[in-house]
Amino acid sequence: MATKRALLVGIDQYPDPRNNLNSCVADTLRIRGLLQSHYGFAPQDVTLLHNSAATLAAVRLQLSQLLTGVGDGDQVVFFESSHGYRYVKGSTFIEVLCLYDQFLEDTELVQLSQRVPPGTFTCIVDACHAAGMEKLFFARDGLHAARAKVWQPPPEQSAADVALLAQATSFKSFGRAASSDTGAVAKQFSPEAFGGRAAPAAKAGEGQSELNGVLAAACLADQTAAAGSPPTDGLSAFTWALGLELEAGGVTRAAGAVRDGVAARLAALNMRQTPVVEAPMAHGGWLTQPLVTYAAGAGPSSPSPSSDGAGAGGLDSFLQSLGIGTDASR
Repeated sequence: MATKRALLVGIDQYPDPRNNLNSCVADTLRIRGLLQSHYGFAPQDVTLLHNSAATLAAVRLQLSQLLTGVGDGDQVVFFESSHGYRYVKGSTFIEVLCLYDQFLEDTELVQLSQRVPPGTFTCIVDACHAAGMEKLFFARDGLHAARAKVWQPPPEQSAADVALLAQATSFKSFGRAASSDTGAVAKQFSPEAFGGRAAPAAKAGEGQSELNGVLAAACLADQTAAAGSPPTDGLSAFTWALGLELEAGGVTRAAGAVRDGVAARLAALNMRQTPVVEAPMAHGGWLTQPLVTYAAGAGPSSPSPSSDGAGAGGLDSFLQSLGIGTDASR
């Protein structure tokens, strides 16, 4: 019998009250319910880490346990709802997840994911790495403001991070290889990069996926992800929409189709937030299969299905922020 395990991390309370959120713990409970009711995960095989318990040391330990001893046909899921952040490390502009006390760099998760057989790992991230404290959107009952899930560093760290921007010569988005090629960076924010259709061949090391699994994320790297609000039933917007899509038959639909459904639900709220689902370049066929159970029937190197997919509307503003010379707004 296949092993099914999950680690769900939700952080609403941080040491600095400026970073407190209102929906991340609830998000983990929502995902736990979906895993148990729609995917057959046993309650004892779903681990929750909330608030001050979600330290870097604790998450590292639980991730190691989650990804150890996984065999072909098993299903392991890592979900995090929290803040995101990005900064320059060395010469690379990287993205991280904000745990209670420290950052989790995606390189750690990528390295751990290499332990498991291909087709067994799903990573779902409801966070963002862009700037801006609130997302304004119109729902049917009027105008709402949802807290953007963006980390606010201490003033001294913020000043240091800004000072380091000038030395960045490459960019590394979550789960991908670093690249100094502007064309490769553009690919990472295009529909092709997020499963819209088969991406053009890339040179070695040029923005290809590194995570050994399917990654679902709340928004493009230059967008903000909304925390809880009344129109989303108090859940973070991405988790809310994802849950509705899975309950509406998304458990058996292709991951790419689920992404499109989530995007439509967010667009119906007039919320500028483009969800993404991506797979390693060698396993594009995973996106034609359902989330979590995608390995069953997915070809090892099948191209992604052709569809409108995730848009690239945020590309220009992000490239402009890196000094690459295009123009758009978030």
